Amino acid sequence: MPETKPVLDLRDLASLLGRSPETIRKDLHRNPAAVPPRLVITGTRLLRWRATDVHAWLAQRVEGARHV
Repeated sequence: MPETKPVLDLRDLASLLGRSPETIRKDLHRNPAAVPPRLVITGTRLLRWRATDVHAWLAQRVEGARHV
C-alpha cells in the first residue's frame, strides 16, 4: 500500500475513494454520511481530511458490510 499523506485535500480523498471531487463536494452538503469526517481548520474554508480519520471511516464501513 502506498504511503498516504497525513492530511488529504479534496483531490487526494477523491483518488483514495475512487470518486470525483465534485461528487464529494456535493455529498458534504446533501449526504454528509457518505464522506469521511472533515478536518475543520479554524479561520479557513479549506477542505481537508486527516488520513487516520479517513482510514478509520473506511474500516467501519467495510466491517459493517460484513455483518449485513
